[in-house]
Amino acid sequence: MSSRKMLALGLAAVLGLAACGSSAPTTAPATSAAPTTAPASAESTAPSESAAPASPEALQPDPAEAIIPNVEQGATINFWTFYLSPTFDQYLKDTIARFEATYPGVTVNWEDHQATFKDDLNNAFAAGNAPDVINLSVSEGWVSEYAGKGVLLPLDDKVDQTVKDIYYPGLWKEQLIDGVNFQFPWYQGLNVELLNNAILEKAGFSAETFPKTLDGLPALCQAVKDKAASLCTIRLTVSDLLAQMVYEGNVKVLSDDGKAFTFDSPEGVAWLQMYVDMVKAGTVDNTVLTTTDDRVGLNAFIAGGSPFYASGPNLARQVKDQNATLYGNLGMVQQPLGKSNVSGKGLMSLSVKADTKFPNAAIALAQYFTNPRAMVEFAKLVPVYPSSPSAFEDPFFASAPAAIEDSARPLAGDIIATYADIVPTIPAKADVNEIVRKAVESALFGGVDAQTALSGAVTDANKLIK
Repeated sequence: MSSRKMLALGLAAVLGLAACGSSAPTTAPATSAAPTTAPASAESTAPSESAAPASPEALQPDPAEAIIPNVEQGATINFWTFYLSPTFDQYLKDTIARFEATYPGVTVNWEDHQATFKDDLNNAFAAGNAPDVINLSVSEGWVSEYAGKGVLLPLDDKVDQTVKDIYYPGLWKEQLIDGVNFQFPWYQGLNVELLNNAILEKAGFSAETFPKTLDGLPALCQAVKDKAASLCTIRLTVSDLLAQMVYEGNVKVLSDDGKAFTFDSPEGVAWLQMYVDMVKAGTVDNTVLTTTDDRVGLNAFIAGGSPFYASGPNLARQVKDQNATLYGNLGMVQQPLGKSNVSGKGLMSLSVKADTKFPNAAIALAQYFTNPRAMVEFAKLVPVYPSSPSAFEDPFFASAPAAIEDSARPLAGDIIATYADIVPTIPAKADVNEIVRKAVESALFGGVDAQTALSGAVTDANKLIK
């Protein structure tokens, strides 16, 4: 489901600001998106355009949060975030003040950079004055990009195992370079399956019986067609089909040495054949399946004509505003997992520059902002989700939500536990994806055998590897 693409857009996507242009329907964990990554979407400004909800009373410092030893006295740490100001100024300032009280003698200078973030950062590295702690996008590959240049501090040998264990293992092990981690996992986005319970009930399904795995979708869609006279609005991740193959089909798309594409394997063919069979059965809306415009499927769902739709939880607010009847029949569940048992990769992280004068203080700041207590407070202001299992024990997540749009909170921990970085770096990605897209569409709509389509795409894609 191209829905995972939302995870790459940062807070704007999480807030639903970019839902019409970046989220997706229901079937694949897209992990790529627009090159802008944080609170701003590819086509809009950040959530900074509207004020964040009123911040609760600032937390008091807790000595138990001082878990990084040997923090340098008198350290001054420069800290850059991406598209968080001015909406979250108070939260950031409060957290910095609490950090400075928790680690006395350390001073933090905070700046927020937005549309020019990467240019600013590249220039700062070139000038030798890059910030000590940097907000980098995991979903856009920024961590591995900068780590591969040798400008980020490796963390595995710098922090104790008890610190690593605070985070979900899959998130700590993202964007590795030679098996080494360079980031503290920060805030996460979320995608869920929104349900039209009225249609599902006619088809004999409910939130409880909605498929837990992707291979259950064909039978569900057949029942929806036969018993409810409706079609499933599934949209493939047309901007990143190889990632979708990896997540959904557990397809090995590239050889270990990176010199040959391998997505025409039996696993790749089986993945494509599932969609071919659904098209032949007439159970999916073909106008939605390979469209690049998410609004097509989105509008169908909000109009009440679709049984389910994969998106961010905040789409429920759009439904509430536009279709009160559907809102009264709305449900929310975890999206079905593919054969990889991974639903996507993380969103945002905090990294430390390699040549910082104060490595322990910088590590302490990155860890502090990403710790469970700080993240629960952040989540109370905006629908973002922590990177630590213990954070989800807080009543804010553990208690039953009153509103449908908050129904993702109890699901979030289980969903984020499935995040991992399993898609290899694809050479000539845009060009290869276009080759794959044409091959997939030839099988879906042109009658080309799935094996033939994918093998031809592999041949063409391999010509692009240099």
